Amino acid sequence: MFKYEYLLFFADFPFLFLLQKKVTRRNIQIGAKKFLILVTINFIILFWGFYRSSQAISELSKYNSLGLFAYQLMDVASETGLLFKEEKNITPDLVKSSKPSQLNAELQLRGSAKNKNLIIVQLESVQSFLLNKRIGGAEITPNLNKLIQESYFFPNFYTQVGKGNTSDAEFLINSSIYALGSEPMSTAIAGKEVPSLPRKLKQAGYYSATFHANEVSFWSRKEMYEALGFDGYFDQEYFGTEDYIAYGVSDEILYKKTVEKLASLKDEKFYAHIIALSSHYPYDLPKTKNKYTITLPEDYNGSIVGSYIKSVSYADYAFGKLIEELKKSGLYDDSLIVVYGDHQGVQTQNEKDTALVNEIIGHDYHPILDHLNVPLIVKVPFQKGKIVNSVGGLVDVYPTIANLLGLDLGEEIIFGIDLINTKTNTIGFRFYAPTGTFVTSQYAYAPGKTKASGVLTSLPDRRKREASQQSLEELNKVIDYINLSDEYIRTMK
Repeated sequence: MFKYEYLLFFADFPFLFLLQKKVTRRNIQIGAKKFLILVTINFIILFWGFYRSSQAISELSKYNSLGLFAYQLMDVASETGLLFKEEKNITPDLVKSSKPSQLNAELQLRGSAKNKNLIIVQLESVQSFLLNKRIGGAEITPNLNKLIQESYFFPNFYTQVGKGNTSDAEFLINSSIYALGSEPMSTAIAGKEVPSLPRKLKQAGYYSATFHANEVSFWSRKEMYEALGFDGYFDQEYFGTEDYIAYGVSDEILYKKTVEKLASLKDEKFYAHIIALSSHYPYDLPKTKNKYTITLPEDYNGSIVGSYIKSVSYADYAFGKLIEELKKSGLYDDSLIVVYGDHQGVQTQNEKDTALVNEIIGHDYHPILDHLNVPLIVKVPFQKGKIVNSVGGLVDVYPTIANLLGLDLGEEIIFGIDLINTKTNTIGFRFYAPTGTFVTSQYAYAPGKTKASGVLTSLPDRRKREASQQSLEELNKVIDYINLSDEYIRTMK
């Protein structure tokens, strides 16, 4: 991550030694006056910078107002201030009354998967723009496309991860709590007891476990799984190192050994959270896997976009093997299956990569509506399924699953909403988009240089316009709601 131009930040340091000279008593007196003037001028400049930054929400706008060092100072001051902040009593009623979303009066599919096993598959770096797309006449993700046809599919679904990336996605799915922008959730909740999907399912008689081909210490996952209340985990010690790709065994091995374990649990209800890895950056797929991937035109040779598509194509092939194994073992029809992408993956590092992505999606790649758009597919046993256009994010998966399994979340503190039954929904972002970014069913909002500005992008036609008064009011609701989630995390014991 290091770049040599960063050394320019320190280019003035050697000149400090050249400015040293002997100081007389008289020079001290004159220097004191000059020092006072300099301090006063710097204080005024710093104060003006802090004032300007206070008028902005976006971290980028604040940084541009303050500069590198003053921004770091402000960041430290804000974090330190939290230590002295009085704890707020967060209740389910308070969260419900603050929610910038609404449910329909009558709930559909309530308990339609009651007492079924739950299998959740987290796909590494898979974005929605690759689904139902062809290159050179060949499908990029044929197996996911097939599952979409018989499932509930959410085309307007977005990642909301923070600094913890993949592990943050695991946390969001299981807790329905927003990720902090400043700290990976695996460390933020270490040692705490988080109300969660695994704990709720345990009350209903389920055994819960995660299946991850890397070591459980990676991203402090062991501490996170304990905080979330999982009964067990299966990591590299279980999966071994055969057919290694990226950070663990191939998805083929991951799925095969996972289904073997799940088949042995037939006599009890289970929740399995499976974390796929083979499509992880830098998308360096072994040549032995090329026969399982899409053949790309020569235009894609040597591009990061081409490598990304090949990795996702292989991940889709392996996913198809998972579906086959589940059907062979009899688990397919006896399980609620949820598939989602954890976060964005495509890298548009140059004009060629940008042009290739734009060609695939048919329009300019949008930093929110395309970059943060990931799949959510929900296969309900013996239900035909359909496209659900509700806007949602990772924080909404837990309550959506709970409705299908017939779990009562009335006394739970959750910050998401059931996407199958949502009337309106607004989801906020941070880290991979400036804080204050949000999406509704009509538009995406990107914060401007001040709190009273911003840009709206219409979902249907991608047209841009200035922020309206209504969108600025929605912005305040989103910010307050995310801050409420942060306070809830801080008050956990």
